[in-house]
Amino acid sequence: MGNCSPSPRRSGPSPATSPPPHRTGSSTANGGNTATTVSPYALARSPSVSVSIDPDPEAADDEGGVVRVYGSDGCPVAWRLRVALLYKAAAPLHFTPSEAAPLGRPVLRLSAAGPELCGAADDLLRHVDARFEGKPAVAPPPRRPATRASLAAAAAEEVAEMVRLQHRSAERHLDGVAAKLAEMVRKGGKKPGKGGGTAVVAVEGAEVRRLGKWYGDAMEVMLEHARMEERVLFPDIQRASFPGVCDKVQEQHGKHLPMMNGIKEDIKTLLTLELGSPLFHEVLVNLAVRLKALQDHTKEHFKEEEKDMLPRLESVRRMQREEGSVADKSNSGWASEAMDTMEMTHSKLFPFFMTGLMPQEAMQYLDLVCRCTKNTRHLVSMLRSLAERLEDANPSIIHNNPTKLYEHLLVKSP
Repeated sequence: MGNCSPSPRRSGPSPATSPPPHRTGSSTANGGNTATTVSPYALARSPSVSVSIDPDPEAADDEGGVVRVYGSDGCPVAWRLRVALLYKAAAPLHFTPSEAAPLGRPVLRLSAAGPELCGAADDLLRHVDARFEGKPAVAPPPRRPATRASLAAAAAEEVAEMVRLQHRSAERHLDGVAAKLAEMVRKGGKKPGKGGGTAVVAVEGAEVRRLGKWYGDAMEVMLEHARMEERVLFPDIQRASFPGVCDKVQEQHGKHLPMMNGIKEDIKTLLTLELGSPLFHEVLVNLAVRLKALQDHTKEHFKEEEKDMLPRLESVRRMQREEGSVADKSNSGWASEAMDTMEMTHSKLFPFFMTGLMPQEAMQYLDLVCRCTKNTRHLVSMLRSLAERLEDANPSIIHNNPTKLYEHLLVKSP
């Protein structure tokens, strides 16, 4: 995932009164990898690092459950740890920016009494899983060394996983918009009371605007997903002698676009109408009907893609390799190309997209993003934007209802 931070500054020998940093092996959860234990003295002597070493037992008891991450603000591993811990929601989290962390890597401390750990991202994530049991598991499963015969299968499965997770996010956001719209329909016919009456306008203009933004973001993600398939996947699927699959899927894409645009125009119309009026309620009801039709079409479309298209990706990747048309020989090259075509989804709309995933799905997609994003600065920007939104949320919302999380954040937005 790129360099974590600048290399620590070299200095002369430490004074005799200052014990030198020490490093010891520490087994991870799977027993096959190691992380490094960093001495508190290394943290204390590392420039710009803020260390919290509790001076007395009472202070240790107060902060014994606080997880601390030390690392560069431009380090993707530090930001990934931060996001993973927010999804775990197992303990309070404190992040200390440091451009000169020991060993040039982020440092993780899982409790006040625990050691400071330094190592590769997967190793540190396994320590998090071992310390805080339960879902989601933030560390990716161990990967077997790829053989030449398995390269095509690995690359195909990576792309298939990306597509499936994008489907789940889009479906849930459409479900969230539909649920909010149904709520508005139930109360949309009420009018303001006169002379101190009890009737009130139940649907406010801010609700309609938020609905429009929610649907607009979902529509942008769905359109980028469709363009990605048409540019990156369909051409090679057709060349691999599976033309009928792509023809059917592209035809469905063509049908969805007018439906999506029609719903967008209906929402714009709502913004021009008098709240609570009969016409407002009529448009609201018609909008709910059109959205339900889009939901049904979309779910059927995704189901057919996952049944008919995704199982053929291994044959497609094998064909690409035989032709010598694979520029990036790594397993992640194909998924990287697909992600690169979805610029809005993986920049401005990344927090929105991720709130459509359940926590374990989010960890899977985060692992894909970290392996497939070559630009370290861009990766840090994505992780930072997600962490900042998650910090505003109640952990129970993150764990139980991702679209409620987005609605919660949407209400809090200016």
